[in-house]
Amino acid sequence: MNKQDIWQWLGPLARGWGAEDALRAQSAVLLWPATGLTALARPLYVDRGVLHLAVASHVVAAELNLLKGKLLARLKEVAPQCGVVDLRFQIRSGEASFHPIVVPPPTAADLREARRELPPRLPPELQRVLAEAVAWATARDRAILVAGGWRCTGCGLVLVKEKDVCPVCGIERFAARR
Repeated sequence: MNKQDIWQWLGPLARGWGAEDALRAQSAVLLWPATGLTALARPLYVDRGVLHLAVASHVVAAELNLLKGKLLARLKEVAPQCGVVDLRFQIRSGEASFHPIVVPPPTAADLREARRELPPRLPPELQRVLAEAVAWATARDRAILVAGGWRCTGCGLVLVKEKDVCPVCGIERFAARR
């Protein structure tokens, strides 16, 4: 996903909801793969200009900390509007390396199903944009499930395998299977 894609699809929604500043701040998380460091660090969130990254070990954290200036410069090239001024590394033991989930484009069937789910009397352009957004969300969910993620039985949210508790309804992953 590149900067153009993010702002093309999420920008109008964020403006409409008054969340454009929040999207701009979190754009570092969305654009982190463009830095080429996804095998070493996985972006978690941005808080007050600090990008929090998950790493597999203290050694990786120390090495990346030594390269912090270069990492920030690269991030500024990729996402100049994000406003990140510092990086914090969180050790997530048990995860040897991070592999980004690649989301393939939605299928024609995804688009047809998305159109069927929308209210019938929407303006055509809004219907097209919403159908594409729903189809991409379906493709994303499918990619996460294929990569070992899980669907919460309480609310239906699809989560990556690293999460054990649904952030929406609080159901635990293994409790959901009982």
